[in-house]
Amino acid sequence: MSATFTEAGSWNTLEPKLSLFTLETLETLGFSKMTPVQASTIPLFMKNKDVMVEAVTGSGKTLAFVIPIIEKLVYRKKRLASNEIGALIITPTRELAQQISSVFSIFLKDPSLPKHALIIGGVTTLQDDITEFKELGPDILIGTPGRLQDLIIGRGNAKSVVNTKELEILVLDEADRLLDMGFSQTLNNIIAHLPKQRRTGLFSATITDAISEIVRAGLRNPVRVVVRVQDIISKDELRTPATLDIGYIVCEPHQKLIQLIRIINQEAIAKKYIVYFATCACVDYFYKILSRVQQLKGTSIHSLHGQMDTKRRTATYHSFLNTPTTSKALLLCTDVAARGLDMPDVDYVIQMDPPQDPKVFSHRCGRTARAGKEGKAIVLLVRGREEVYVDFLKIRKIPLRQLSYVLPDSITTQDPVVDEENEVLLKQVRDIILTDRDLHDKGIKAFVSYVRSYTKHDASYIFRLKDLNLGKVAKGYGLLRLPKMPELKDYKSDDFEETPINMDEYKYADKSREKQRRQKLTEAKLKSATQSDKRHKRQLLPKELQKEERLAKKFKKGKINKDEFEKEIGLFSD
Repeated sequence: MSATFTEAGSWNTLEPKLSLFTLETLETLGFSKMTPVQASTIPLFMKNKDVMVEAVTGSGKTLAFVIPIIEKLVYRKKRLASNEIGALIITPTRELAQQISSVFSIFLKDPSLPKHALIIGGVTTLQDDITEFKELGPDILIGTPGRLQDLIIGRGNAKSVVNTKELEILVLDEADRLLDMGFSQTLNNIIAHLPKQRRTGLFSATITDAISEIVRAGLRNPVRVVVRVQDIISKDELRTPATLDIGYIVCEPHQKLIQLIRIINQEAIAKKYIVYFATCACVDYFYKILSRVQQLKGTSIHSLHGQMDTKRRTATYHSFLNTPTTSKALLLCTDVAARGLDMPDVDYVIQMDPPQDPKVFSHRCGRTARAGKEGKAIVLLVRGREEVYVDFLKIRKIPLRQLSYVLPDSITTQDPVVDEENEVLLKQVRDIILTDRDLHDKGIKAFVSYVRSYTKHDASYIFRLKDLNLGKVAKGYGLLRLPKMPELKDYKSDDFEETPINMDEYKYADKSREKQRRQKLTEAKLKSATQSDKRHKRQLLPKELQKEERLAKKFKKGKINKDEFEKEIGLFSD
């Protein structure tokens, strides 16, 4: 079964009919029409069919399982006991679990309706979750594989407190990512503890051989729902929403930053942007830089990546979501936010660096143009070999439209340019770095991580390090000097000029760090001086022995007497 990604009729047309409170909630949320994945999946789930759903990011699949779960549990003849659950939803990330939980919260405000609980690691302890489960007695559990396994099966002295015998629905959301993150065995462990007489829904952007293994283990005669996007003009099937406009800009490595800034400043309508970088270190570094460049003054800038602790990631996520629509907001991130995060009002996605895994490209773009809304996405490609990436994506049914290099005042060109304003920007970046040695350290770390990540592209025949001008990359990062690393051994480039600086006097803005640096510098100089003195003495030692030997010979030959010999030796020893 397949569907074209357009609106698919009114909620009132569903069979079996939805309850009145569900319809009213949908109306309140502004969802007057179903998407194809909802129209295709909900009736099957409601009629006790297992479903395997392949749909692009932003197709509205969350409601495709939230609504059947609520309807099933509301009309259940026998109420569940406090330790029994009727539905289990497993997600790859905490953020996705939190989003799904928030959707349930909207539908289940009335205390007489089924209860739900969020079970994720990194926020609470297992004992906290056990206590909450006992106190709340939820009918629906939403969470990540590890913590759900601990709660359902038990861990160490903590025995299982969840009775799954009455479970009616299991949902595996973002199933491909669950497997990519290594949760296959954990999923099998959980599935083994669930009743076979249940309904299972598997939702994924792609159906791979690995997913087929889980299907065989966990689903019974599933109906496959494939939601395709079709280009109205060419009639070709696409892997991105039809309302999404994807383009690419070709530039030099050191021109990426100015292109990012101009895209944002010259865009009249878009307010919320997601900007993807290759690594966590790149996000950290450019967050610091972009927060201080004059060209983005007044723009709210946020950063999100996998190395942040849960509390900070959650705070950043909500801060970005709650940015007033009157001002522009940027979320700099890695692929931790490329999948699952529900950001309904993102207008623009900018990929500073193409992802290592080509499958991630469409997921990144899918952060905008969600649920039928229009959106834009741009990827910045380095002039030369990287331009082959466009044809590579076209084969994967992701067509890109070439956009012009953006110049000041909305002037555009596709020809190589000498961009004087870019030189001014990069000098500003270097000046910012000179104010704090920490920025220099972060820049070096970001550059090294980017170079290393470049060598790990799945499409390695396109992204070849030997074709990348590392001097221009370093210039684009605003580096003051090139780091020592194997990839730069014997590297010479006319495209990078070191900034003269006395590293001994280059200070950290943080006073405690600067104090530690100076202390280490003093210790290093003392150690160096001591070692130098020892080397000097070792150089002198043979001369001492030679002189003693000469004096001894003179004494034996009678050329000097004993007093003279001892005097010479004593003077030398002093």
